[in-house]
Amino acid sequence: MDLPVALGDAFTLEHARAQERTGTFRSGFDIPSSGIRVRRGVELTLPERLGLLRAVLPPDIAFAHDTAAELWGLPLPARGAAPDLPVHVIRPIHRPPVVRRGVVSHKGIGTRDIAEVEGLPVTTAVDTWCDLAASWSRAALVAAGDVLVREHGDEHLRELVADLRGCRGVRTMRELLPLLRARSASPTESQARLVFHDAGLPEPELNVEIVDDVGVWLATPDFTWRAQKVVGEYDGDQHRTDRTAWQYERDRRARLEDHGWTYVEMTYIHLVDPARREQLVRRLAAHLL
Repeated sequence: MDLPVALGDAFTLEHARAQERTGTFRSGFDIPSSGIRVRRGVELTLPERLGLLRAVLPPDIAFAHDTAAELWGLPLPARGAAPDLPVHVIRPIHRPPVVRRGVVSHKGIGTRDIAEVEGLPVTTAVDTWCDLAASWSRAALVAAGDVLVREHGDEHLRELVADLRGCRGVRTMRELLPLLRARSASPTESQARLVFHDAGLPEPELNVEIVDDVGVWLATPDFTWRAQKVVGEYDGDQHRTDRTAWQYERDRRARLEDHGWTYVEMTYIHLVDPARREQLVRRLAAHLL
């Protein structure tokens, strides 16, 4: 069926009727949720998808939990790479749950602050982090919390967590809040720092410059234990696939070791494999404790 330009490649059936177009629009279209049509093969951005969905949802809802985290640019857990993640919404406590394919309904919008992102109603970044405490891993929460304090500060977050009583995840929030650091530069750095903390290792400085005795810059490592003259570097996959990055790392390591620093490399396997994680902890402990 040919569509008028006003409808575009994605629209609600209500909008189609307003344009005096009738029919179910099934042939050649995907149906991500009841009342919505998207031309097959068209990829929508998250705000575009949510804008369509909002048009068929009750007007007093907001996007929350994992969906809000993605809108705020907080790092998602590994499952966040899946293309068919459900959309999380939050509603007033008196409203029945939203029952719709691909939607997870929560209640309690009245106790959250609501902001606008890309024209969409969304729980604030701080409230979003608190809502996720009951479902995300500690590592994922620290990674998201580091971004949160870097971009929004931690004063409101501390006030909010201090006032929470009896809600799911409050113990986790209170445990992790003192561990958040604005200088953490990536989710994997956050995860590694949690490994160090849980192992009882001294806390490193994050992404600080190291200079030689006359002030010449040597490196800005991910982790620095200055008193023990130890640095730690997390090598992502680009260090393996990018020859220039690989050579840079070799040169940096040589500079540091020439000036008496111990250089400890770590990769993703050290964070996710228990045996490799224990090896990393033992090596660091031998230099730091």
